[in-house]
Parts: sequence; C-alpha cells; structure tokens
Amino acid sequence: MTKTEYLARSAPFIHWLATIVSGQTPLGYRHDNGVDANLNDALDRYSWPNKRIDIPTPDGQLSIPAHSNFLVNAILLERLQAGLRRSLDQTKVDDAELAHWAEAIMRWGGVFTKRGNGPWLDSKRVGFSTYLRPVLQALSDPGGSAHKALPDLRSNAGTTKIHSLALPDFVIYDSRVAAALAWLALRWSQQEGIAVPAHLRFACMRANTSKTNLKMRSPDQAIFPYFAASGPLREHQRHATWNMRANWIICAAAAQCPAGAWTARQIEAALFMMGADLTSAMRGH
Repeated sequence: MTKTEYLARSAPFIHWLATIVSGQTPLGYRHDNGVDANLNDALDRYSWPNKRIDIPTPDGQLSIPAHSNFLVNAILLERLQAGLRRSLDQTKVDDAELAHWAEAIMRWGGVFTKRGNGPWLDSKRVGFSTYLRPVLQALSDPGGSAHKALPDLRSNAGTTKIHSLALPDFVIYDSRVAAALAWLALRWSQQEGIAVPAHLRFACMRANTSKTNLKMRSPDQAIFPYFAASGPLREHQRHATWNMRANWIICAAAAQCPAGAWTARQIEAALFMMGADLTSAMRGH
C-alpha cells in the first residue's frame, strides 16, 4: 500500500488521533501510577534510561543519568543525530565512524546486545554505508514497498533507532510504541462500533525483559498477535512496513495540530510511556 493510499484509508483514525494529541479529546489512559488525562501527561512522565548510560562516540563520551526526562534525552539524541548525519553526508564515508555512531545510538536505546544487534553491527562495520544508504532510501519511499526488495534488511527495535535519527521525522517503532498505537486503534474502533481495520492492526512485539509475563504489549492478542522482528527476512520486512505506517500516521496527526504544538518525536515519546504495560489500561475491557 502506498503512503497516499494508506493515509487516505486511515484518515478518520488520524483525525481522531489528532484530537487526542491536541487535547481536544480526553485520553483517560490508566497506568500503574494514575491516569494520563491527556497525551501531554504521558509525555511529562517520560523517563529513560532505567540506569545511567555512558556512551562512547567518535566525538568523545556522552552520558545520560537514569530516569532522565524527555528534554534531556532530546538534547542527547540531537548530538547523536548530528554525528550520524554528518558521517553519512561525507563524500567519502568513514564506515568505521558511521558504525560507531550507530553503535552509540543503540547503546542509548539499550539495544546494543551481546546477542543480536551487537554481532550484527560488528559484521557490518566494513562497508556499513553501502548497507545503510539503500535501507534509508527504501524506508523513505512513498511507494511503501521498496524495503521488500532489500536482500539483507534488518528492521527491529534496535535498528529503528538508527533509522529514526538518520531520516527526517521517522519515529522509533519498538514494542512500547506499537502497544500504545494498538491500544489507540482498538479504542477508536470500539467508539466507532467497528472491527479494527486490517490496516490499523499494528504489529505488536513482546517486551524485551525477563519479566515478559508482567508486561502487556498487546491490547488483544486475537486482533494484534505478537510477532518477533528477528530471524527470517519477512519478519524484518513486516517490522519495517509497520514502522513506516506508524510514522505516516503520527506525522499526519501532528500536522493536524496547531503549528509547532507537537513533533512526531514528542508523540512517539508519549506513546513510549503509555506502552510500557497495558495491563491497567485494559482492566474492565
């Protein structure tokens, strides 16, 4: 489905989401510590990381304290983004430097793992730009399907952070953001008295934690079944498809709000907090 087609089909949901974002429609999102009356409440309680992170970068070490708010994280991400884009924009890219920035971004996100993303990036350090540039081009394609032609696409909760900082207005799509979008799509559909349309059945992922059973990341597994963005190429393609769709929807909703009121990154951050655990929000449903 092309971007134009997807946005046209999703127009009623996007309009409703924009009223949630702007505060015209109450959010009333229940969580363990209370209720987010509106989306700004969710953004105000933004907290990351869970423990202090020291991040080596090509420009020296950066650090972020535990439980930093959105602004502190945004300032750090601006520095990581500037380094990544500066490296990508070089006429002759220094692939080692580019991969170092990618590693720094994943360290910020807590996804530079000894198994999975860490070894994958290590395997790509030589010639990393020849891998990354076609991926970024495909994810920017309004045709919506160019990424399916990539033979070695890696799209998951780790690489989405790199893509998000490399591209303009491209949101991070992890299990928490996916969970919140699924919850919103379900709520909208219930209010409309319809089944959740297939194009709004956001792909949900399990929490990446040893306490998985305590973290609900799908509001209804029959409608939003869990999948893992790992293993076969088709699973990475599926993650990328939903990352792009989430991005189109969030950017379109932000565009319907008063000018400058919300950025896609702010909406993503609020959804990140909502999606930590849907258990309280789903009580009584």
